[in-house]
Amino acid sequence: MQIIIGIWCFMKRLGIIAIIAAFCVFLTACDSGGEQVTTTAPEVVIQAAKVKNKISVAREESFEYTDNNGNAYSATYRIPSINFDNDDSEKANEEIVEKYTPDFEKAEKESASRNGLTCDSLNYEKFENNGILSVVIKRVYYSHAVDYSVYNFNSKTGDALSGSDVAKASKLSWDEVTETLRTELEKDYVSKYKTSKPEKYEENLEKTLSDDNLGSAMLYLGKDGKLTAICKEYASVGAGEFSVVLTI
Repeated sequence: MQIIIGIWCFMKRLGIIAIIAAFCVFLTACDSGGEQVTTTAPEVVIQAAKVKNKISVAREESFEYTDNNGNAYSATYRIPSINFDNDDSEKANEEIVEKYTPDFEKAEKESASRNGLTCDSLNYEKFENNGILSVVIKRVYYSHAVDYSVYNFNSKTGDALSGSDVAKASKLSWDEVTETLRTELEKDYVSKYKTSKPEKYEENLEKTLSDDNLGSAMLYLGKDGKLTAICKEYASVGAGEFSVVLTI
């Protein structure tokens, strides 16, 4: 029995000695400048939300058909969505959808019945210059008539801009734009019709150069930031009126 007690006491001393030794090693490490182990949470990186495109495709559809004579035709219609988060872009998008949705619906019926499409093409271009984002929608009819819609926005705020605002971006007043446009429009008109002089030539020229017609011109900054105008010319040929695009 005494032998067992002796062994137990001996083992107890060894345990105490081992604990003391481990504690001494720990103190020695601290005194000798040992590095303290710390645990930190991983860094959380928050990425900024991607800025969505200012302009995207709202609707795109292709129409293909073969007429009764075996001739194949195809056309693609595409209209834009203006993606600023404000009332101005929302209003513009509503106008675009309301104006051009009937073209899609009509083309679906015409292609299904193998009739020629009334509208040959519907597409848009976008330009961003001098802080102005311009969207120009072009619709071409089978009759070769062409019409346009133009929307201008501040490219940072998304606010809609008037023709006067676009003119100011080109360092011109509206009056200066009007006079320059009158000159360029007259040159274009005379070059087309002076020789043939269709019926009511002088009357239609006067109407083309009138303040009312010039006042309804649509301005935008086009390729290379050039001030561009879309306006009407009137003539006693074809449809009687035509949209023309002029660089001012």
